[in-house]
This record gives sequence, structure tokens and C-alpha cells, in this order.
Amino acid sequence: MNMRTQKGALIHALRVLIPAADISILHERPWHSLTFSGTQIGLSVQMQDGASHSDVEALSQFLAEHEFDLPHQIVADIVVNGPVTGAVMAKGAQCLIIDALLLDG
Repeated sequence: MNMRTQKGALIHALRVLIPAADISILHERPWHSLTFSGTQIGLSVQMQDGASHSDVEALSQFLAEHEFDLPHQIVADIVVNGPVTGAVMAKGAQCLIIDALLLDG
């Protein structure tokens, strides 16, 4: 499966889980170990209604435990970082960074 399909499946799944967010790709790169291969993906997630510290913690906990159903992929790791300070956003919005490791499955 190519990286375009991998990132598209993850972004679609996240948009279903966080419908009010504006999600865009920051980076993606191939990832390999001795036994696995996959893709590292960094996403920018702008929360239009704003997100408190407890919202970020709740989202991070939820995503860490969520069983993603992506075709031919395993979400091996997913982490929410933020809110990001100093980013240019709409008034009241906050930016979170989601880093994910997708393994080919």
C-alpha cells in the first residue's frame, strides 16, 4: 500500500472521530525496523472551538486506546501533542499535533 493511501485512511478515521477539527499533513516519511515497515505521519489538528488542557488529555487517552480499523495497516503508536503556541490560527482555535506510526499489515 502506498503512503498516499495510508495517510488518507488515517486522516479519514480521525475526521470521523474529531469532526470539528481541520486536519492537515505536516510530514510523512517511510519507517523501517528489522522486522516491520511502515510510515511515520505528523498531522496538524486545528480545533475550531478551542481545546482546554483536559480536552487534549482526553483526546490523547482516547486515541491511545482506540482500535483503528484501517485497511492493510496497524496503528502502532499515536500521540497527541499540544496545544501548539505561536501558530497562526483563527480566533479561538488551538492547534494540536498528532504523530502516528503506521505499520504495513
